[in-house]
Amino acid sequence: MKKILLILLGIIFIIGGIFVAILISKPNENEIPQNVTEEAVYSNRTNTENENNNQSLTKNETMQTDAKEERISPNAFITYKRTYKKCGHTTSEYKEIPKDLVNLTKEELQEIYNDWTIEKFSDTDIILNKEEEGSCDEHFVIRDVDGMVTVFHILDDGTEEEYMVTDIATEYLTDTDKIEMQNGIKVNGKQNLNQLIEDYE
Repeated sequence: MKKILLILLGIIFIIGGIFVAILISKPNENEIPQNVTEEAVYSNRTNTENENNNQSLTKNETMQTDAKEERISPNAFITYKRTYKKCGHTTSEYKEIPKDLVNLTKEELQEIYNDWTIEKFSDTDIILNKEEEGSCDEHFVIRDVDGMVTVFHILDDGTEEEYMVTDIATEYLTDTDKIEMQNGIKVNGKQNLNQLIEDYE
């Protein structure tokens, strides 16, 4: 009986010893080997530096994109607007962009047109504005001369010079138009003049 008890105690001690040995030799889950920790720290530091470098590159690329100035396209159009002090009228001249202005930035264009204001600037549409002395030179008066609708240009000093004799006979106009023409019908701007003559035809 004692022999069996001793054998059982021996087995228990052996099993207990093995269990304790396993616990002692098993590494703590919260502990990381020194070499792994150093590698992880180095890896994390390298990754952080790479992320910072990538962010810096992205910022630089964004800044370069933002800094890229808009330039005038070969297909652009330019409008010259002139406002005249004497009459207060504004004329507009719409043109294709001159070849020597193609590919210029807004600042470069302003250097060339330093006495103009850039009202609008894009790669395809530019509007320049300038204030001029005198009148706009587009003041006209329409009169009946020898039965024909005749246009006179009003000069700065108020005098009139013949500008155009149309082939429209006044006899075919309305009575209202005939009466107005006796005093002269004043028109400002060539576009308005052309429209009025078309209405008479």
